[in-house]
Amino acid sequence: MCWRQALEGGISPKGMARLLLFGGKGGVGKTTCAAATSLWLADAGLRTLLVSSDPAHSTSDSLNFQLGNEPTPVAGVENLWGMELDPEGQMNEMLPKLSEVMSGGFGGTMDIFFGQQAKQEFSEELADLQGGDLLLPGLDEALAFDRLLKHLEDLRYDVIVFDTAPTGHTLRFLALPEILERWSGKIARLARTTGGVRSVLFGRKQEAAIQEELDRFQSRVIATRKILTDHRLTGFTLVTIPEKMAVDESVRAVAALADFSIQVDGAIINRITPDLDHEFLQNRRRVEQSYIELLREKFGTMAIAEIELEDTDIHGIESLRKVGLILHGEKPTEAIGMSEVYFGKQLPLRLRRSFIIEESDEHTALKIHLPNIPREKIKIIEIDGRLVISIEGREQVLPIEESCRAEFVKVDLVDEILTLTLPI
Repeated sequence: MCWRQALEGGISPKGMARLLLFGGKGGVGKTTCAAATSLWLADAGLRTLLVSSDPAHSTSDSLNFQLGNEPTPVAGVENLWGMELDPEGQMNEMLPKLSEVMSGGFGGTMDIFFGQQAKQEFSEELADLQGGDLLLPGLDEALAFDRLLKHLEDLRYDVIVFDTAPTGHTLRFLALPEILERWSGKIARLARTTGGVRSVLFGRKQEAAIQEELDRFQSRVIATRKILTDHRLTGFTLVTIPEKMAVDESVRAVAALADFSIQVDGAIINRITPDLDHEFLQNRRRVEQSYIELLREKFGTMAIAEIELEDTDIHGIESLRKVGLILHGEKPTEAIGMSEVYFGKQLPLRLRRSFIIEESDEHTALKIHLPNIPREKIKIIEIDGRLVISIEGREQVLPIEESCRAEFVKVDLVDEILTLTLPI
């Protein structure tokens, strides 16, 4: 199996795609802008995954193509995949031990202590409990980001465009590690006072498994927040409209994101009234222009794109492509490689590939963007006759069937690009 066949089969070692976040107040056009940018990137030759965590699931409507909870190739668009996350549905998957307890995993102890009728009433109450009832503030977005982290490490994608829920959800997620810490502290104090009864009801092993899963999830949330604050990996675009409430919230959002060390790369001012010869429209436009000037003053040197209101709604591939052209201009004429390039019109984007394959008569080389990993932590080993890349205990079988011993693989790491060269 060659590298290219392995990629198409979905097998891939760990790397890191570029992450582009679109945020802002609800109803300002985040989904349209995120979908338009995704199409522009895909048309530029970058393997692009469009992800939405918005409960409204309007991304499918925007594309006129039904997406699911797993990456789905968008029909008629090369290099574009899409998915709509379901955080509530993921609750049981993320916290399986807690789910087992909540769904009645008490064995025969409940009726021993409280009687069969009490056990039946308790079971009926739990039957009405939905996954969303278990979500802490920010936990829904945390589940979405946790799922996103897996796709960031999937070399099938060069860039992931994330259409987030309204900004408040994202800010609650960023504060979630501290919330979880306080929550865990309360659980620990409760455990000390109710340990005997709780251990009889749940069992010590099951109780420990719940706490272990919560601790593991908190660690993943912290790791995801580190990625979001790494400007080399993540870009944030704020979408707004030229109205007072939206402008005020946008200014607050930039300040709040800065408190978490997240830099906003650019802003999109959507639905601007066109400059037409009509008294009502001119009055409206003057008000909007005052808000636009205010935003430009507040945001300083930040890139700001403007999109005028159209005479029809925006949905479907071709209308989204027109929006992408307004935002970013003509796509690059030369192929994008591993080196980062800054390209675009109103709203420039930092572009690069997450990996490329170079094949010749003498060797096959796989180049992977691998940030924040020193060379001494990267090892090529053999397990059961297969070549494996090992990074700090995380191991991934290299997707090749050609016989090659580990000592014959040349490993280079230059400017965060890992190159594995295998002789043919």
